[in-house]
Order: sequence, then structure tokens, then C-alpha cells
Amino acid sequence: MRESFDQVTASDLGKHLIGYERLLALFKDIQKQTPKGVGLKREVKASGTYILLQFKLGDKRTAKACNCDFTEIGIVKALEKANKVSDALAKFTSETEFLAWYDEQILEKNQVKNDLISFCEAIKLVQDNYWNSYTKKRQQRDKNNPSHQSCWYQVYYCFYKLLPTENSVNLIDIMVVINSKKRGTKSYKLCICAMKKLCEVIGNNKLRDELSKIDVTQTKFREDLQSISLDDYLRFRESVLDIPVKDKRYNPESRNRWLFVFSMQVIYGLRVNEVFAVQNIDKPFKTKDGVTIPALNTPSNRDMVAVVGNETNLGTTTKTGYRLTVPLIPPTYPDLIERLDIKSGKLPNINPESGNPETIAKKHAKEAHTRLVQWAKQIGFTQTHALRHLANLNGMMAGIPLEKRAMSLGHSPTMNDTVYKKRQTTKTTLDLLTQSTNQAIPLQSAVAIAHKLRCTDEKSIKLLAAIYNVSKDETTNIMLVGL
Repeated sequence: MRESFDQVTASDLGKHLIGYERLLALFKDIQKQTPKGVGLKREVKASGTYILLQFKLGDKRTAKACNCDFTEIGIVKALEKANKVSDALAKFTSETEFLAWYDEQILEKNQVKNDLISFCEAIKLVQDNYWNSYTKKRQQRDKNNPSHQSCWYQVYYCFYKLLPTENSVNLIDIMVVINSKKRGTKSYKLCICAMKKLCEVIGNNKLRDELSKIDVTQTKFREDLQSISLDDYLRFRESVLDIPVKDKRYNPESRNRWLFVFSMQVIYGLRVNEVFAVQNIDKPFKTKDGVTIPALNTPSNRDMVAVVGNETNLGTTTKTGYRLTVPLIPPTYPDLIERLDIKSGKLPNINPESGNPETIAKKHAKEAHTRLVQWAKQIGFTQTHALRHLANLNGMMAGIPLEKRAMSLGHSPTMNDTVYKKRQTTKTTLDLLTQSTNQAIPLQSAVAIAHKLRCTDEKSIKLLAAIYNVSKDETTNIMLVGL
């Protein structure tokens, strides 16, 4: 199946399709791939949504059922059947012969199903289906992509390998694997989803329906989610850089590079592997529609928009693909980009030590975690994702609307407004409350905006001094610090 999905454009930032919307998007793309003369059409009934094949039979164009549900598997199968119908229409001269063929090959009316398929054979069918399917970003899966290989293992095979492969597919063996996972956990839910997929692929609706009766609601969550305040992060950064001069036991270059990675998370809210996918760290990036995004290290770059690509420097896929992201700067630290040396940053040199897809896919996260364990364990901070959550809270303090923060972080507003607030520290909560009650934005933030607009003349200084009820000299000093 051809690779047909284009890169997400800048206007599509944050629009990540889920559930039924994603199926509709996939269906529309598959419709473009049908052979000439044969099309696909949705049919909505009280019992569910199905797919029809449209083609000309004799003098009339007809729409016939093709035994395909409106699911990802059903859509892919419908395309295969559309190609078969196209070949058959060219082959048969008699409508009667064609309809008889259609009943047997497309509707599978006279075929006796073999219910004694083994788990080994079923797993092979699921695997084939996986590699012929699309990702959530509507991209064709690639067997050479370590992220896609890792996904196959984590979502499906880690559960399938527990099945007795020589046995015929049966509910008892499936339930043994499911019950080996703790009910209410994410692993329990994923295991059931994987087993339902297996039943769906082999067409065993009876088994799938039995599994559908199980409550997969997740009730147990991680209780060790870490959080960190911006002040704590700045102290952590200083402590990492506070090393003896010319002491060969330390590698200041490596430390600076890894601190750049963590600081990029603080500024932009990136996932750790996404830092290694930023396209404009030291060179401009030209978008598909011809817009040039300046390099982050350009001295005159004030907007500091970062371009996250589809892939990292190791060839692994980023979770939400291409997007543009902007700095999330809290009003308490308007000079945060300068404090964290973002403009002069460089990425660490990372090389995969093996060809194992699972190892490559987790390489960035593992290396980052190793550094945090070495440097930050004493302050209880070893999770890189805490920095991503900190960026979100910084954006809240800056008054950046929920939708824009979600776009920049690369997830849904719902995720941003629920899950991410769980890591809100007491210090950040106090900052949010106090910063939002005294004034619209602090004087430092107003000065930063004035610099950005190049309004640093005497009239602007007098205006800010009057608005914030401070002396002209104090405003001038703050202006000079910001230069």
C-alpha cells in the first residue's frame, strides 16, 4: 500500500485526530486509492456503520455490501476487495457469473471458516495487518522505523508472546494471559485491546464480543509523578555546572549539552526525544509552503519558534509528528531564554549501541534519565517529563490560552487541562494565584514586551513607570538589565 499522507502543515498544529475522526480521515484517503470505476461508500445503520462497494454493473451504478465493518481493518479490507472487483469486472462478461463470484469471494457466503486457527497463525495475521495499517498520524507503518517496530512489541507482541502458540485460538488461554495482568491497570486494558484485535483480525466475532464484556476502566495510576518548580530547576542547573575547573573527572561539554536538552523541555515543553528532532537549532528551516523559520541561534531571532520534525536524529518517530512550538516564558523570569543559554545550545552526541529497535526507540529517554539520576536525585527529580509539565505551568503563568499551549505542547486541550495539572507544585500554584491578582502582568514582563517591540525610548520608560507606579530610574534599570 502506498505511502500517501503528507506532513502536517503549520495550520494543522495541535489537530491530532482520535477515534471516529481518525477513521473518517483514513477512509477518505483510502477512497482516493481505489481503482478506476470502483468506489467506497459508508452506510450507517442502527446496528453499526458498514462499507459498500460502488461500481457500474450493466447500465446502472450499484452499491453493494462487501462484508466490511467501518473499522481500520474493515477499511483496509474494503480496498483489497475493491481491487478484486475491478479485476473481476474486466474478466466476467455475464452479470450472473459476476454476482455468483461476488457472493463467494466478496461476501464469503459459501466459504466454510476454519475456527481451528492456531495462536501462531493468528499472531502472524495481526502482524501482517499491523504493517499494512496506518499510524495515528495517518502515515504508513515502516518496518525499518525503530519506533514502529517498538510499537508493535509494546502494543501487541508483549502480550501475544505469552500465548501458547501451538494451541488453537480459544477464550481460556486468552483469559489466562489477561488475568496475569492486574485488573484496573493500564497493562490490563492494553492486554484486552490486543486480544480483541487478534479476534477481530481472524474474524472470530464471538470471542471478540466475549472480551468486550470485560470492564477495562483504568482505576490504578502511577503515584510517583514528580514535579519541579522553575526556581528548583535553575538551582539544579547551577549545581550541575558548578564543577572544578579543568578537572578531567567531569565533562563540562557533555554537561552543557545535556542541560540544553533539559532546558529546551523547560522552554518549549518538548518530550525528551522531540528535542533531538528540532530542525532549526543552528540553521533556518523552510516549510513546505515556503516560509523560513529562523535558526534558534540567530542573534536577531526574537520569536524563537522551534520546528519539531517527524523524526529524531536516530531515525525514531516523534509521537505527534511535525509541529511548530513557541517559548512558554513565565512573567517571573522574562529573560529565561538567556538564563538557560538556549541560543548557544548544542545537542549531545548519541549513537545507538545496538540494532535492537526497542533499544533505539528508548535511547534518548534512557540517556536523559541516566543524567538526571546522577545529577538530580538528591532533590527528588529524575523524570524528564516533569520539565514538560513545568513548561505548561509556565505558560499558564504567562497567561497563554489553553488552546495555544496545547498546540505548542503537541496534545489535546483536554490532556493539557486535566492530566498535566496533576504535577502542579505548591510553589507554582502560589505563583499562579499571586501573579494573577496583583496586576495583568509584572513589570519585568512588560519591559520584555517593550524590548521585543523596540519601544525602549524615554517616552516608553516614562509610560511604564506611570502605569506600574514606580520611579523612572527603577524602570530604566530594569530596561538596562533586559538589554
